[in-house]
Amino acid sequence: MKPHLSALLAACRSLSIASLCVMLCSCITSGGIRPHETELNPTSLDAGQAIRTTRQDAAWPTGDWWRAWGDPQLDRLVDDATAGNPGLKEAQARIDNARFQAQVAGADELPQVDISGNFARQRFARDTTPAPPGGTTVWNNSVSAGLSYDLDLWGKNRAIRAGALDAVQASVADDRFAVVELQTAVVRAYVQLALQYALLDAYQAVQQQEQQTLDIAQRRLEAGIGSRLEVSQAKTQLTASLTKVQQAQQQLALSRIDIAALAGKGAGYGDTLARPALALSEPIALPASLPVDLIGHRPDIVAQRWRVLATEKGMAAAHAAFYPNIDLLATASLGSAATFGGFFNLLSSDGAGHSLGAAISLPIFDGGRLRGQYGVAVSDRDAAVDAYNAAIVDAMRGVAAQVTSLHALDAQQVSIDATLDAAREAYRLADAGYRSGITEFLNVLAAQNALQEQEERLADVEARRLDAWALLMKELGGGFAATAADRAAMEPDHASRN
Repeated sequence: MKPHLSALLAACRSLSIASLCVMLCSCITSGGIRPHETELNPTSLDAGQAIRTTRQDAAWPTGDWWRAWGDPQLDRLVDDATAGNPGLKEAQARIDNARFQAQVAGADELPQVDISGNFARQRFARDTTPAPPGGTTVWNNSVSAGLSYDLDLWGKNRAIRAGALDAVQASVADDRFAVVELQTAVVRAYVQLALQYALLDAYQAVQQQEQQTLDIAQRRLEAGIGSRLEVSQAKTQLTASLTKVQQAQQQLALSRIDIAALAGKGAGYGDTLARPALALSEPIALPASLPVDLIGHRPDIVAQRWRVLATEKGMAAAHAAFYPNIDLLATASLGSAATFGGFFNLLSSDGAGHSLGAAISLPIFDGGRLRGQYGVAVSDRDAAVDAYNAAIVDAMRGVAAQVTSLHALDAQQVSIDATLDAAREAYRLADAGYRSGITEFLNVLAAQNALQEQEERLADVEARRLDAWALLMKELGGGFAATAADRAAMEPDHASRN
């Protein structure tokens, strides 16, 4: 008997292998659909002259880089803005949503068990149901429990869950970048507030000068050595200065409102702000070098890389759908609808039933549905790679643009400083000459206008320097993942290895 048994088992194995081969050969294939895009490596791009030739040495930005400016009010503003801001809460809600989506996706990897029961007092119709139980009223009760388990031979469910977890990581990185953007926006708004105070100072100083000039013009008129035209011109200049003062005060009020909104507060929050201690002339320095690979650690770039990984998992799941699917199934039940049965009659060996088996599904022909779904998954992956590559290029552009702006603004500030010194001297001479009757009043007006223009330009350039510095900090990731450990923890490759 043993030789016959061995031969029978061998034949069964051969038949099983042959059946599996036939099933696999019968499956729908991908039809040659494949990805076309590859990810850019930031170090493969030419960083440009601006990034290669940064001129000074400074520490890399940290998560609270603005604290180096030494303005406690600014520190408090940023802290208030990032604590309970509605926009950040929305980002956190998206993280929670992604986590629950991952939980849903992971459920298919585990056995599914469900229990159901039906309990009813039922009369069976005599004319449609033979007796018994036709014509009788009985307890028709049943309880069943079912178990199913997808063997996931080709890793479809595992790929879906892994992709969902990658989406969670992308949401976390998005949340971090939202914090960086909010911090930068608050700092930039604060710089504008400081600028409006500087302009207000300049306009008020000019207003005082023009008031003094008007007084001189009136005294000269009274002494018979001046003219009414000079007095009229002086009054016109004074009125124009008053208008500029009022405009600066308006912009101050609007800046306060903007800061309050960024902090997630009401407009009254802005009314409590004191004049910034931040000076527009605050010195700033660039790092000695800007390694391009740092761009790859920006939160938004990291988020794009996680999305690429998520779409690759989706592609793997779509490809697994081409192969047979096997589910293990088991049921156990209790039921009774006996003519003379009571409510608990199902609780007996005669009411028990069970089943145990497997369900096999094999895609043979589906009108191109699976191939189309795989094509969609591949296209999603290519689109994610393109978005990642575009983000890399845009980030490098942003860094280079801000570094270039800082170099240019430094040069402009030097030039304006020199011009401003000359304008101050010209006004001093024109004013002294007019007081002594040597120069004409028009010379004073021209010198005042030139001086005011240079003071406005200097304040604007200084504010733009600080603004460009804030934008550079954002382009560098706002100090995100400043340490090697932080960078490693946020790397998609690192997470996929663990």
